[in-house]
Amino acid sequence: MAVMRLLALAFLVACTRTPPADLGKEDPDVLTDDGDGDGFSAEEGDCDDADASAFPGAQEACDGVDQDCDGVVDNGVLSVWYTDADGDGVGDAATPVEACEPVDGQISTAGDCDDTRPDVFPGAPEACDGADNDCDGSIDEDGATPWYADADGDGFGDPASEDVTCAPASGWISVGSDCDDGDAVSFPGAAELCDEEDNDCDGTVDEDVTTTWWADLDGDDHGGVALAQEACVQPSGYVASSDDCDDAAAGVNPDAAEVCDGVDQDCDGTVDDGVTSSYWPDRDGDAHGDGTVAVEACEVPTGYASVSDDCDDLDAAAFPGASEICDGADNDCDGSTDEGVLSTFYADGDGDGHGDATAPALACAAPTGTVTLADDCDDLDAAS
Repeated sequence: MAVMRLLALAFLVACTRTPPADLGKEDPDVLTDDGDGDGFSAEEGDCDDADASAFPGAQEACDGVDQDCDGVVDNGVLSVWYTDADGDGVGDAATPVEACEPVDGQISTAGDCDDTRPDVFPGAPEACDGADNDCDGSIDEDGATPWYADADGDGFGDPASEDVTCAPASGWISVGSDCDDGDAVSFPGAAELCDEEDNDCDGTVDEDVTTTWWADLDGDDHGGVALAQEACVQPSGYVASSDDCDDAAAGVNPDAAEVCDGVDQDCDGTVDDGVTSSYWPDRDGDAHGDGTVAVEACEVPTGYASVSDDCDDLDAAAFPGASEICDGADNDCDGSTDEGVLSTFYADGDGDGHGDATAPALACAAPTGTVTLADDCDDLDAAS
């Protein structure tokens, strides 16, 4: 009843007031029926003459009412709301709803790339879980680690096999610097082996472990210094030594027997060492030399002998083994003179041609006053 009285009072006021000058009436003295006193009657376009807040040109409010009487409710004042199913404060951009107020589970902020996970929304900390937690289009960019396949199990992976993940698969490791992931003895820091492989991954093959081999041109198992080759395995035609002093002569090398020929066969720097013979001057030509002076040679030099036992190198008849001659000289060089060749002579004091047996004398020739007979019984009596 009170409402009815208020409506009647408003109606009377509206019917008796003078319309405002700015309404643009052709006849301002003509009164219209303005039931809510908002300055507009139904004839003037008031879409709800019982609501003073609703009239043409009124400010639209978001309340489910067409305040500006343009036939559209809440136009230009609705808000967009998005479903926030996971309650992380960011809604799913694919679920927009225009309304004055959100219903339960709606929010004004959109951009959630997974509205089923509360740990996934723009600005969330990236976790290494296979999801795009911060909705930036990249997965695990702040937590994934590069891993490398270690096929040979040497603790170093193949750098070409890089896979950025949160956790490695079996056989994958974090170090990716293996230069040969098919060889367990090849990895950075490995001991270099002489196998024509880069075991330590430094870019150089077999450094400091190869052997120097020397060309053996004469095939005597000793190389010369002219040609060398670095290799792990002995190349054909090469040997491990370079001590051959003449690599063009197979008979000349450190293992060869020295031959007395004016050549250094054993490569010791000395010619004919240990194989020469000593020869002595033979001035009298009896093939026996003077033992006081000698020369070394491969063959008997002219004027020399191979023996040094001549006791008189100026007498060709004096040498060891010579026949002793009764000449007052040591012809056979035995240290004795005229041994075995002297004759016994006897004094012949009375000149009868018969000597005294008690007075013998040894000589090469009969001394004066001696004879070879020793049968004189009285060497003082020529008649006896």
